[in-house]
Amino acid sequence: MQLISIGSKQIPFVQYDDQASQMHIQYYTGQTYTCLDVAPDQYQMLLQSPNRYDMIMRMAATKTVFPPQA
Repeated sequence: MQLISIGSKQIPFVQYDDQASQMHIQYYTGQTYTCLDVAPDQYQMLLQSPNRYDMIMRMAATKTVFPPQA
């Protein structure tokens, strides 16, 4: 799993699992959301993005996202 620093007020980092094609979005609240079907090229776009927070929000809007289990 690869860890990416986001540096936003809401999301400190995301983790990308290239084997499962999943991105785990970690919030400062402690919640973790999981985006399914994140391709390696989308991950590379995130790495190269000047605004990673906005890129994550755009990606999450087009993916199946699972909120944390209650």
